[in-house]
Amino acid sequence: MEEQPTRWSIIASGEGANRIAFLYYAKFKNPAIGDRVLLLNTTMADMKPEKTFEYTLSKDPNLVETFEKIKREKICIFGKSPSGAGNNWKVGENEAWKDFDSIRRYITNLKIGGRDVIFGICTLGGGTGNGSLPFIIHEMKYGRSIIAGGENSYLAMSIMPYEFEAPQRFFNAICGITRLLKYGEEGKQNADMLLLVDNNEIEKRLEKRDEKTEAKEERYYRINQEIIKAIRMMIAPGGRKSKATIDVSDYYQLPSNIGTYHFTPCLSMGNDPEIIGMETAMETAVSRPMAPIDPKTATMAYVIVVAPSKYVEDGTFSQEGLEQTTQDWAIKSLAGKRGGLLRYASLVSSEDTETLDVMVLLGGFSLGKIIGMSLQKYYDFKESLRVEEGEVELLDASDPMIRVKIGIHDLEVIEKRMKAYIALTEERIRHAQKGELDIKKKMTEWGFGTK
Repeated sequence: MEEQPTRWSIIASGEGANRIAFLYYAKFKNPAIGDRVLLLNTTMADMKPEKTFEYTLSKDPNLVETFEKIKREKICIFGKSPSGAGNNWKVGENEAWKDFDSIRRYITNLKIGGRDVIFGICTLGGGTGNGSLPFIIHEMKYGRSIIAGGENSYLAMSIMPYEFEAPQRFFNAICGITRLLKYGEEGKQNADMLLLVDNNEIEKRLEKRDEKTEAKEERYYRINQEIIKAIRMMIAPGGRKSKATIDVSDYYQLPSNIGTYHFTPCLSMGNDPEIIGMETAMETAVSRPMAPIDPKTATMAYVIVVAPSKYVEDGTFSQEGLEQTTQDWAIKSLAGKRGGLLRYASLVSSEDTETLDVMVLLGGFSLGKIIGMSLQKYYDFKESLRVEEGEVELLDASDPMIRVKIGIHDLEVIEKRMKAYIALTEERIRHAQKGELDIKKKMTEWGFGTK
């Protein structure tokens, strides 16, 4: 019997994530996902085609029919707030908690099995997705209200705000990253794997490319296309044409054991296989991370290569060759002399492409550049809040109806958890970077060479 690919479902919460999920669903038919896509929002106004999806629909009028199908079957408006969540993540979280019955009904309609992948998407600057997605993942993973919790995998992709955005959005971002990593009273691991993506980094790369091609596209549309490429490459190793499958559990089980499970995609797409080899494509990919990082601090790497079938069949590309190339590359490029702590590689043979496409998922890297970018604005916003009886009231300047209180203790817990995760990440990096073992001494300890 032919092996079936791992089943994936996409749950996108908030306006920005809705754009990504709709564009993916409308343009790509992937049997691993089928029609298991759910768009969540706290207000129908954000789901109007002329507001959120106008540019996408204008690119292809045939997508209007797809949108109408999505609107009827795969959009869940949750919560009772008349103005949605605005930029207030605590409102988004509260609305998801209060109205989880509505969300659960739509999740049930996805017909999630016992070993499926749930791929959550949210932007970190806003309120709906940032507020609701960490709660939804935690409820699906640990709660008893959804039967199919079981052995499912929960991956989350979160998108950082633009650097020019207001301090409140970076306050939201710090809170969102932390709650996707650790959630609940006990601070359990939440997402099994967290993918961090930064709008600024993607746009910088696109601007360089567009200088050569003179391509002109709407900002979000271009960025979302790049994000979708990363999603497609993540799913590729679970298909039927993989020479060595990176199972979804490979993505997160060992990183979870190490204690650091954040990653960012690095892409090099459209390479001519007659000219560009695997190592060059990998090096190019790592020079284009989707978040601001120092690759030399990365302790983990997953390398996924999609190559035309004819080049796999004639031996130009092979799984064995990829693994050797990955090892050589990792020793030069990752933290420490031994090439980090963990790496996997998978070659996918494709009859649908004529190019060599490579994604390197870098993981366990120092979060200094990402958190450092947000920390000043985080404190700018936090220190502007008025404390009364151990609580602060979070307001949305654009809509006075959107307000909610959060305890100072809750913010202290968020900061404590983020600091602990950062400390562990930095310790793992130092462990990878430290010098070689005295192997002769260790051999003696194991009982060898004692005579």
